[in-house]
Amino acid sequence: MNLFIESIEGGTYLATMVEGQDKKLVRDKHNHPRAFHCLNEIKEHFSHETFDEVWLKQATPYDEMCGLDNNQEKLEMIVDWH
Repeated sequence: MNLFIESIEGGTYLATMVEGQDKKLVRDKHNHPRAFHCLNEIKEHFSHETFDEVWLKQATPYDEMCGLDNNQEKLEMIVDWH
């Protein structure tokens, strides 16, 4: 199983667990997407889980601010999770 963490505006992160084609967005007790405030908070939440890979996706507004196309792919990188 892999974990995909997406950095969104305001210093907030969303997490999605992926196993094959099955994707499961992490949700709170009210079934809303669970917002995390830092990577350490995500690590604590998943301390009982083991992942094959953990990915961080981050959109940057710099291209849009410079007048370039804002439909560019998000920056994605593998995170050392151990």
